[in-house]
Amino acid sequence: MTSSLQRAVTLCTADMKLVDTCIHENLQSDIMMIPAIGHYIVNSGGKRLRPLLTLLTARLFGYKGTRHIPLSVVVEFIHTASLLHDDVVDSSNQRRGAPSANGVWGNQASVLVGDYLFSRAFQMMVSDGDMAMLKLMSDVTNALAEGEVLQLSRTFHLQMTEAECLEVIERKTAILFKAATEVGAHVAGQSSAVISDMAEYGMCLGVAFQLMDDALDYMAESEDAGKPVGHDLEEGKITLPLIHAMQQDEELAARVEMVSDRGCYANGDREWVRERVAAQGGSECAMQRASDYAVRAKKLLPQHADAELKGLLADLADFSAHRPY
Repeated sequence: MTSSLQRAVTLCTADMKLVDTCIHENLQSDIMMIPAIGHYIVNSGGKRLRPLLTLLTARLFGYKGTRHIPLSVVVEFIHTASLLHDDVVDSSNQRRGAPSANGVWGNQASVLVGDYLFSRAFQMMVSDGDMAMLKLMSDVTNALAEGEVLQLSRTFHLQMTEAECLEVIERKTAILFKAATEVGAHVAGQSSAVISDMAEYGMCLGVAFQLMDDALDYMAESEDAGKPVGHDLEEGKITLPLIHAMQQDEELAARVEMVSDRGCYANGDREWVRERVAAQGGSECAMQRASDYAVRAKKLLPQHADAELKGLLADLADFSAHRPY
């Protein structure tokens, strides 16, 4: 774990313990498969970055209450539900270096427990009692679902542009980072202008985070990344490193079209494509875009706020754009 992320976790240790307690309390069910799968994926080694961003944003503005605890869990539950559904859609058998939930319990159980987490999140928002928060998170969940369908509709879309790629990232991944920081600013009672800036900070951080994920798929080794790499193309995901490389390399574009026609890799395709993307600087292009988004994120942080927390949120934006895993 990098120093900035470690410092953020250390600073929020007490609140993160409350978050963990809240997670476990809200996974209670007399249907034993629900807490079993819920605990399995929630405890599977994720960074808890989204709830951490909610806690840090609330603290940035001096918030002293407790509403941010369950609301950060709402964001985490929606994220976890989307992971359960993603792994089924992508036919993924591994997540963070371990068997995925659907790999252990099967696709049906994963989809249904994902549904449970979505509904539990909305029960928690109703308990919070703030219609503005309910609207915010219902809009986020709807946008997330649209993003999932958008990505599916663009499976093996070989003419994918950078703008189309970024649209998928914003609507599928970055939207929950946006929600995390927007919730933190909202519970702290900030003005609509400040809430909007913090929401945009989260969006930019989330885009940087996903662009790095896309870059790592073409450059990291599985043991370093903690998950299988080189799978994006096989799953039909045309990401920025590949888009950039195909624009420079007609032979690569032709090979990718063959993979698309088959719907899978043939012998040697995976490493050949990864080598050509590397030769054309595909990952470097995505990493540069990630850095650009991190710069945009940092400029959105409020000038008059706690200096330590502002510095930490700036460092987390940089972490998202330069993380090694």
